[in-house]
Amino acid sequence: MSFRKNLGEKYSPLYYLAALGSGGLVITFFMYLMFLTPHKGYPIPVYDTLINVLKGGSLFQSLVVVVGVAGVAFFAYLHFRLLFWNIKEYSNFKKTKKFEELKRSPAEVQLMAIPLTYAMTVNVLFMIGAIFIPHLWNVVEYIFPFALLAFFAIGVYGVKIFMDFISRVVAFGGFDTENNNSLSQMLFIFAFTMIAVGFSATGAMSHNKIVSALGIVFSVGFLSIAAVFGIIKLVIGFHSMFKHGVNREAAIGSVRYFV
Repeated sequence: MSFRKNLGEKYSPLYYLAALGSGGLVITFFMYLMFLTPHKGYPIPVYDTLINVLKGGSLFQSLVVVVGVAGVAFFAYLHFRLLFWNIKEYSNFKKTKKFEELKRSPAEVQLMAIPLTYAMTVNVLFMIGAIFIPHLWNVVEYIFPFALLAFFAIGVYGVKIFMDFISRVVAFGGFDTENNNSLSQMLFIFAFTMIAVGFSATGAMSHNKIVSALGIVFSVGFLSIAAVFGIIKLVIGFHSMFKHGVNREAAIGSVRYFV
């Protein structure tokens, strides 16, 4: 499998969603391991519990482990390959005139696909570490603070993109609801929700009171932002669709450059 390179102005930040989808499939296969294999004493399946299943579990459980681990490994590889491709293409895209035009239009919301995907990347790294690194859970409390820092950095990046967009719209107007008659603007909400989920996982699993509290506080904060603007964008989106019909191009998008 190969991807086209040097797309220039033909690139779209929405292509980050291809990496996001692969990361989502990593979580899907991890969930099979979560609910179909025993992991007593651990909140999630880890290397040690999966090895125990392969040594003494039933044939079905062993098959689940093999398929689940293979799925995680394959889609993690695909996720990072797509991620690095996007990072390189986006870097080139930022030098083009079309990028400047995008920054001055409602299409700027597409940039939220970047922090959304990065938040998924942190989750993927955690899943890979849990499954493939022996005894990682013995030192996981040292990892949780770094996870908080990663999600905090991604959150700040997402808020910056959002503030650039919303401040321009509020200050100068120009948001054309007729040509944005879809729910594409909900991408902001998806990104903030993903970041909130990342914080909540750390808050729920850490036994360190400070780390747990920080995770919960930031999770509630980003989830609150997502909820407030989610309602606003949902109302605006449906109002525009009911008035002008659905903008299929904005709603569906395209990934025709992956060949």
